[in-house]
Formats: sequence, structure tokens, C-alpha cells
Amino acid sequence: MKWQEYSQRLKGVLNLKGSPVAITYSMEPARDAEPGKHWACKAFLDARDGKTINLTKENAACAGGAWHLGLAPRAAGEADKALKKFLVHGEKLFCSIAVFNRAMMLASQPPLGLAENVILAPMEKAEQMPDLGLFIVNAEQACRLIQLAAYWDGISPKMEMIGSACHMAVAYPLVSGEINVTFLDWTARRSKPYKPDELIVTVPYHRLHGIAEAIDVCTAGTAKLEIPPEFRRMMQEP
Repeated sequence: MKWQEYSQRLKGVLNLKGSPVAITYSMEPARDAEPGKHWACKAFLDARDGKTINLTKENAACAGGAWHLGLAPRAAGEADKALKKFLVHGEKLFCSIAVFNRAMMLASQPPLGLAENVILAPMEKAEQMPDLGLFIVNAEQACRLIQLAAYWDGISPKMEMIGSACHMAVAYPLVSGEINVTFLDWTARRSKPYKPDELIVTVPYHRLHGIAEAIDVCTAGTAKLEIPPEFRRMMQEP
């Protein structure tokens, strides 16, 4: 299957730690998924390291994550009050509930009702075609991915950089069709074992073919840098 070929190729070319993560919205659960409850931000790492995670409304450990992924409605009533109090006075990520609300309103909305399962798996083991390919990378690997994606059309991705890790890494690229780069939110970075140099690049599946096809012809892939003599002379002139 094509996505399995993409996974193996990109792992080698970019020297990735672990695997690209296939993210698939599905009405059917994954086979052989890890039991128990899961945090989406931790599930990215688990899938990178070889596990298959099947996120649902019932087993999502984070209510906010379940909403951002479109698995459950946003908290209401007392739960909503508790969430706002936690964000402003607990996590201290926003100075007020008005600023938190602004961040939510300016961001793309979750894919509510799309599917009952969000499957995360190492891409080379994914049984269903991914909707997204998620890459946990360092800055150099992210640079190469973005340049490979731009090789064919030169168009810069339109990114969303503020919000929860699961929103920026999954919901936004899913609903927009845009490649996104996220440093995650500070709480996810602090509470889950992300390394200081790790960030996430998420690529809609329809863009992966172009990235793979650019590997051999772009120096961000494996193409050899060639400097024309006239350019070399120009650079040497005083």
C-alpha cells in the first residue's frame, strides 16, 4: 500500500526516530489497539514508537482532547466553568476567559460527528488509508519536509500555531487540508515525554505523494547540490 511505502522512504531519508504516524478517522475501530484510556498528545508518541491507538469518546482521557478531535461535544455547564478556571488559573496559559474564548473562536472548529474512532498507528503498519501523516521531528527534519512539500507548487502552508496540541496536530490540518507545524501547547510538552527539540509536522494524506516524489529531485531529499560555474564566480567577486 502506498502509505506504507511513503513511511519507509521518509523514515530513511529524514533519519526519523520511530515512524510517521498514520491518523485515520473511521467508523470501525482498529484491530489490536492498545487497551485503556489515552491522552491524544501521548498517543502521538506511542504510535510513533510502534503502538496502535484507537481513540474514542469513551476512552479519551482528556475531555478537551475528545472535543478537539471531534469525538465529543464541548464541555458545558459546571464542566465548562471548571475548564475555564483551570486554563486561566491552573495552567495559566491565557490571562482571562475572554482571551481563551478569542483563541477558540479564531481557530478552525473541530470535526464533530465525523467518525466514532480516531486511529493512530505507525504508518507502515496502518491498515486503512490515512487522512493525515503526523511526523514528530526536529527543526532540520521539519525544514526538509516543508521544502519537499513546496517543491512542486511553491505555496506556503497556512498554519495555526495557537491552541491545544491535538487541535494543531490533527483537527486543523484535517478540516483545512493544510500542512501544519506545531510546537504543541506548553502543558502537553511539559506533562508528556516530548524532548526539547521535538515538534510536529502534520501532512494531509493527499500531499504525501508529492513529498515522496520530490525526494529524488530536491536537495531537501537526496538530490545532489550543484553550483553552476557562473554562480560560483559571481559569489567570489568582491
